[in-house]
Amino acid sequence: MTTNALISIVLPTYNGSRYLEQAIQSCLDQTYRNWELIIVDDASTDETPALITQFVNADSRIRAIRHETNRKLPAALNTGFAEAKGDYLTWTSDDNCYRPQALTAMVAFLESHPSVNIVYSDFTIIDEADQPLYFKTVPQPDRLLIHNCVGPCFLYQRQVSESVGKYSENLFLVEDYDFWLRASVSFRLEPLHLNLYLYRFHATSLTSLQTERIDVATEQILAQRLPQLHWASDTMRSSGYLKLSEYAWTRKNRKVACCYLIYAMYYSPQLALRQTAHRVSRRISRFAYFTRQ
Repeated sequence: MTTNALISIVLPTYNGSRYLEQAIQSCLDQTYRNWELIIVDDASTDETPALITQFVNADSRIRAIRHETNRKLPAALNTGFAEAKGDYLTWTSDDNCYRPQALTAMVAFLESHPSVNIVYSDFTIIDEADQPLYFKTVPQPDRLLIHNCVGPCFLYQRQVSESVGKYSENLFLVEDYDFWLRASVSFRLEPLHLNLYLYRFHATSLTSLQTERIDVATEQILAQRLPQLHWASDTMRSSGYLKLSEYAWTRKNRKVACCYLIYAMYYSPQLALRQTAHRVSRRISRFAYFTRQ
C-alpha cells in the first residue's frame, strides 16, 4: 500500500478512565502511522482528564477537546468530527480496542475498491478481563433493514460525512444506526471479513444498561428511514417491516404490529407469511413447553 492519507479517529469518553488507556494505546499501536486522534471528554469527573493530558503531551498526533457539561455521545462525536482533518474518518469507544492492523487493512480496502465508500470489519467480543467471549462476523449491508449491521469497527471517506451531515443529537443510543441508514441512501457499504477489533461487553456498557431503550429507539428510526432506502429490494423491505412488527409486538402494541405486518405482506407475501408462521409456531411451542412444566 502506497497511500499516506490522513485518518481521523474520534474517541468520545465520559468517566472512561478504567479502559481508556487501552483504547488510546491501541491507536498508538497501529501499523498505519498517519492518523490523528481527537479525544472528546464529555465532562468527565473521574481521572479521565489527567489521563488524556498525559497522552496529549506524549504524542503530537493526539489532541483533546472538553465539554464543560455532559452532552452525550452524538454531541461528542459532532464536536470531534468538526475538528477532524482526515481524508478518512472513524470513531472508537473508550472501552474498546483496535487490533494493530485495523487501520492498515481498512484503508487498503477502500483504496483498492474505489466504488466503496464505507468499510466495516469483523470483531471479537471480550469481557471485562480482556478474555475473548466469541467472534462476530459482520453481515452484508442489506441487513441494515433489520439492525445496525456495521458494528464497532469501520472507516469511511470524508465525503460521506460531508454529504450525510452530523450525528443526530436527539438520537442518543441509535445515533450510529441512523447515520448508516442515511449514508446508505447515497453511498456503498461493504464488509471486510478480517478480525480487526475488540469490543468489550461489561455490566456498565451502554449496550448492557440500555437494551430496552435501544430497541425502542431502533424501531423508531428504522420506521422513519425505511421508506427512504431506494436501494432496498421488495424482499428486503418486507424483512424490515417484519422486524418492525416484531418490535411492536414485543411492546404489546398489537395494532401497530399488524400495520407493519400489512406493509410486509405488500412487499413480499411469501416471506411475510413464512416468517409469521414461524413466529406463531415458536410461540405455540413455548406455550406448550411451559404448560407441561
